[in-house]
Amino acid sequence: MAVDPKWEFVVLNVGEDQGVLPDGEMLVSRDGKLVAKVIVRSVQKNRCIANIVPGWQLGDIIEGDSVIPAHPAT
Repeated sequence: MAVDPKWEFVVLNVGEDQGVLPDGEMLVSRDGKLVAKVIVRSVQKNRCIANIVPGWQLGDIIEGDSVIPAHPAT
């Protein structure tokens, strides 16, 4: 994962092959603690680009943080 704090976006190493959908919401965590929420804007085969949701950044996102779907399918 790569982060651009100035433009508030991240590049995630998950994409179409892992079931990521455009406009999907993901939670970013580190050591079991929520760091931020992001919305997927662009999806490619094995990566996606997401914007940080305003008001949902509780800490700095760093390379190596984990992401999970905010609304997993039931």
